[in-house]
Amino acid sequence: MSGVKIKSILKSRIFLLTFINVFIFCFLSVAAQGKFLSWTNIKAIISLMTYDLLLASGMTFVLILGGIDLSVGAQVALESVIISLMLRSGLPLVIALAAALAAAVLIGFFNGYLVNRFSLAPFLVTLGSQLICRGLATVATQGQYVSFPKASRAFLTFGRYEIMFGGKYGFSLILLISIVVIVVFSFFLKYWNPLNRAFLIGANPRAARLSGMNVSRMTVMAYIVCALFALLAAIFMTANQRIGYANYGITYEMNAIAVSVVGGANMMGGRGSLLGTFLGVLMLAFITNGFIMLGGNPNWQQAATGFVLLAAIAFDALTNRKGRA
Repeated sequence: MSGVKIKSILKSRIFLLTFINVFIFCFLSVAAQGKFLSWTNIKAIISLMTYDLLLASGMTFVLILGGIDLSVGAQVALESVIISLMLRSGLPLVIALAAALAAAVLIGFFNGYLVNRFSLAPFLVTLGSQLICRGLATVATQGQYVSFPKASRAFLTFGRYEIMFGGKYGFSLILLISIVVIVVFSFFLKYWNPLNRAFLIGANPRAARLSGMNVSRMTVMAYIVCALFALLAAIFMTANQRIGYANYGITYEMNAIAVSVVGGANMMGGRGSLLGTFLGVLMLAFITNGFIMLGGNPNWQQAATGFVLLAAIAFDALTNRKGRA
């Protein structure tokens, strides 16, 4: 391997995030005096990543195209409420999931169409969608939890089912499904031309149009894909918690944006990495768990997320400045 390639790897975002995660892991392993390395704690860290990982993956795709989606957290809430109300009324699980899927596709299409057709700011469009989704979920439930005792036993079991390894270590089924979905999506994003075009479109929409790419279709598709990731998170959360709730997903969109940018996504479009997003989610999970393990104030978690986001933006600014020099 040439010296230039090694130097490029050492300067990459993936290497930096890997180094930071290893450093935090080693620090907490020593500072938490063994509590951090317990299987119960490691399992809790990994399991709690599930929802952030799904939402951040969809957000990364939208960011690659130069957009943003502030409605994903509210989508999780609305779709969990739709599923829960239908199951509570005795409707089959298939009908409940189909209704939630229809809602997700409609919201994604609505966001993408308005952004593309009328050249509206994605920030404003998706902020409006956020308020609509959260408002509908609150009105439908009066802000109360919605249980569904009539739901099929399979659905209730699914949310908390674990696959055991070695008879001692178990991983949540919903986490494993999430990882498989993201790995497959990452593969297609990198190697399948219809999806890979998102990078070219995000970097230069005008040039993409002149080269014959269907920018409008890709934009709408990106928001629908993002909504489908939110739907998956809603299904998993509803099955795991066994209730629907209008306050699910509060601040989830901010976490998704933060870890996407930390992972290398550019707010202006044209760049992003699902591997980087995964490492960003892992880093914030370590930081959050570290506050708990070391007896710190958990209210500092959001501040820590903000510091990490600003550090990532500063890193990008310095890198771009050196590249132009």
